[in-house]
Order: sequence, then structure tokens, then C-alpha cells
Amino acid sequence: MSLFDRLNKVKEKKQQQPETRPEVEVPTPLPGGRQVCSPMGSCILLEEGYPGTFSFPAYKDGGVQGNLRLVRGVGPVNEQKLKQQGYHSIEQLAGHARWGEYAGQVLGLLKDGKVHELKALGAEDWEILSFFKPEDVVFLDIESTGLWASQPLFLVGLLYCRSGTLVAEQYFARHYREEKAVLEAVDRVMKKYKVVVTYNGKRFDLPYMSGRSVAHRLFYSYDHFHVDLLFHARKHLKHQLPDCRLMTLEEYLMDFKREGDIPGYLIPETYHRFVKTADSTLVEPILEHNRLDLVAMARLFHLVDPGCAASLELAKEQAAVSKSSW
Repeated sequence: MSLFDRLNKVKEKKQQQPETRPEVEVPTPLPGGRQVCSPMGSCILLEEGYPGTFSFPAYKDGGVQGNLRLVRGVGPVNEQKLKQQGYHSIEQLAGHARWGEYAGQVLGLLKDGKVHELKALGAEDWEILSFFKPEDVVFLDIESTGLWASQPLFLVGLLYCRSGTLVAEQYFARHYREEKAVLEAVDRVMKKYKVVVTYNGKRFDLPYMSGRSVAHRLFYSYDHFHVDLLFHARKHLKHQLPDCRLMTLEEYLMDFKREGDIPGYLIPETYHRFVKTADSTLVEPILEHNRLDLVAMARLFHLVDPGCAASLELAKEQAAVSKSSW
């Protein structure tokens, strides 16, 4: 038998065999969650409401307008002298013989709401927040399978203010292939907000999300004004607390100690087990951990206000006020 005949015989044998299709995996249901579908696929959305809102900073000394150091060449010493001469705002300084030209440039940035440029000039977070309202703010926390964006993330938690209450939304990937749908769903929500608040998010959460969006060729950008509460905690409290971990702040400022919270280093391994076993009880502690992080950030948002975070005692008082309103 020639090689041609043998190949034809193999072909005929394959055609006679019944076609077998791979089994389609049934998505793992999660109690309390609902499926969100998009062209990028599907994922699970879990929602939780909390009474009250978060403490927005108070604006003292004219807010960002009163920060004369935003004007090029004006330092702390010159600012004090100018205020003694009656220049208490950048608008007033626009008529100054020496500083007027630079003050006019800053006024243009203020008028156009160029918050990133004002931040680069040295404006404080609490001053820039005067351009926004609580409804413009979204708190964000992610859970991932590694420390670098080469590994997938599987959960993005968002917390925002709606009609006088706080709403937590968690977008969860039941399988690695649903990560793309999570990123797309979160991007749609974040476009509604102008300020994102994280805890160590400048180094981890947002760069991780950007890296994962590039991996999926989505190329999402997160151009929000970013408030990283870890920076403010270290600035005000690093010499008064054992460390500046979020759970340490909860314990010392909010008199709240997490019981049975899953350690961060176990989260990736636990998620991998969930993907293999489809046991939803495995991820319940992760979801709770993520929600607690979001709530803690909202309760500690007052740390951006230097008047409320100048000392441990003041921070405790403010945290207690925030806690009582929830």
C-alpha cells in the first residue's frame, strides 16, 4: 500500500469517528453576586451598602488660593512676609510688582482646574480636593495572584458615595480568563469619578491594573487625581505607631481589630485553589478582607486634612466621629 493510500485510510477513519467537543465549564456561582456580561466576557459583581459617608477635608486659610508658595520663587519665609503685608491669596498677589506675573500663571491653572499641574507646583492633597466633592471620589483596592503585573489579578473593590450612603462594588473573576472582563467593568465605573483613593496604590494597585490592561491589549489609563492614604499616614503618624499598615491604623485609631482575617500572603494560593475546586467558601474571606480595606480607607480619609491628623489623639477623635456616623 502506498503512502498516499495509507493517508487516505487514516482520513476516512477519522471521519467515521463521532465528533467530540470539549466540555463547557459551568461558571462558579457566588452567594449574593450577579453576573456582569460585556464584549470582554463575564465576571461577578457583589454589592454592599454602608450608612453614612466619609469625612471630607475642611478648607482653611483660603484653601489652595491661600497657598502663596505655589507662586514661583515664593518660599515659606517670603509667604509669611507677604501675608504680613496683606497678601493672603494668589489673586491678591497677582497685583504685586515682583510676583504678579507668576501669580497670574497660577491663577490660570486654578481657573482651568489643572489639578495635576498644581500638584506638581507643591499644592497639598487637601487643597486640591477643594476642586471636587465627595461624589467625585472612588476608593479602590485590588487582590492579585502576585506582587508583579506579570500575574493576573482577580478582584477589584470600589467604594463610592451615592445618595448619602457608601456603596461597595466588588468585581470578581471566577477564573483567570475573566480578568479581562473585570478590568473592562472597573474601567467603565471609574470613568464616572475624578478622584481615586488607595492605600499604597501609587506603587501597587494602579500600576498593577495598568500592567494587566496592557497584557490584555486594553491599554486603559487612570488619569484621576490620586490620593494615596499611606503617604498621609506616614507623614503624620509614623513616629506614633508601630507601623503604618492599614490594619494597624484600624486598631489604634478606630479601636477595631480584625478577627480571623486572611493574611495577605495566603490570598494568591487560596484563589488558585478556588479556581481548581470551585469551592466558593474559599474566597469568602478574601472578599471580606477586600471590603474591610475599602471601609477602613473611607473611615481614615480625614488623614488628608493636616488639622485632623497632626497627632495621634486628634486622629483618634476624628476616627471616632467617623465611626459613630456609620
